[in-house]
Amino acid sequence: MRYYVRKLCGLFITLLIVSLAAFLCFSVLPGDPAEIILGLDADPLQLEAMRSQLGLDKSIAERYLSWLSGLFKGDLGVSLRYSQNVSDLIRQAFKVTFALSIVSLVLTVVIALPIGLWLGSHSKKKYSLPVSITSQIALSVPSFCMAIFLISIFSVKLNVLPSIGYTPLSDGFVPFFRSILLPSLSIAIGSASILIRYIKVSVEKEERMDYVRTAKSKGMKNSSIMLFHVLKNSLIPTITTLGLICADILGGSIIIENIFSLPGIGRLITVSISSRDLPLIQGLVLYLASIVALCNFVVDIVYSLVDPRIRLS
Repeated sequence: MRYYVRKLCGLFITLLIVSLAAFLCFSVLPGDPAEIILGLDADPLQLEAMRSQLGLDKSIAERYLSWLSGLFKGDLGVSLRYSQNVSDLIRQAFKVTFALSIVSLVLTVVIALPIGLWLGSHSKKKYSLPVSITSQIALSVPSFCMAIFLISIFSVKLNVLPSIGYTPLSDGFVPFFRSILLPSLSIAIGSASILIRYIKVSVEKEERMDYVRTAKSKGMKNSSIMLFHVLKNSLIPTITTLGLICADILGGSIIIENIFSLPGIGRLITVSISSRDLPLIQGLVLYLASIVALCNFVVDIVYSLVDPRIRLS
């Protein structure tokens, strides 16, 4: 229990420092948010009233404490472009990015786990070389190239999947899955290639351990050794990699979401930067940093469950 409390306290302190850094970074940037809203030709009295409305007439410390108190209430301010609450905009975009992340992670594990285990246990076989080469090629192809390749096949030539747009799950599973499959595959193929390499190396390392030789000498089947012994001990580096992939996708796959016109976090980041929407950018930076911190926290917890020695140490 002490381990989990310590990790939880570390997460809270990290998020507090991140919130301070995100607020200070955008507070010292040049530019007047009041001028962005009203325009450069606005009346000075109107600018002054707008600055007062935005709280810019207060000190940085007062503004941070006010912003922090609003943060605990789920209020991150109002977007200059959309004139909506920043937290509402992020929440709406997160639903799309979360759906993309779940489908991408499932596809990544489904592709990577069996191939990685097979390559690790058959690394000395000649017929494993073509699979390794294919995995390396998939790893070297950028996600946007993979997206264009998949669109050209499944949308243009075969015309079986849509190339743009998003259908929420509430409108039916089949339309939702058809709209999310191509962008998810564009992410999953590259992510699976990374995961395959980690699983392969981990399995090769574990298979050289004494406990594997002992299990084989007792007559255990290779499949049982792989599933009940080697796989569990190979999970630590795999979990680390999967956590990084999860944080990357949840942070908003900017290129993929723009290619497929998905209204997720990635596209919201693009719009906020192009329109210099500082409150929205500030909220998104806090979101991105929080996602990384939370994913690392979850990875640490999963570590302790997979290998209790980590928790006891």
